[in-house]
Amino acid sequence: MGIDIRYLSGPDCDRLQMTNDEILSVQEECLRAQGNGQTVIEPRMHLMPEASFHGHFNALRGYIAPLGIAGVKIVGDFVNNYK
Repeated sequence: MGIDIRYLSGPDCDRLQMTNDEILSVQEECLRAQGNGQTVIEPRMHLMPEASFHGHFNALRGYIAPLGIAGVKIVGDFVNNYK
């Protein structure tokens, strides 16, 4: 059994053209799995490289057993990103 790693960008998600009903259905399935103790949701990791960066990264990690899917979301929050 191999491991597939898939990176989804904003345009990738847009191309899926998921309906609100499809999105809500998956969310419902994930929340049900969480309520049934079938998920692993680890505490977010906070990385602040150094003060001169004026920002930080958060890494969120989780696993949903019924879907057989693990995921990682990296969020960068930098004050001067707009520049």
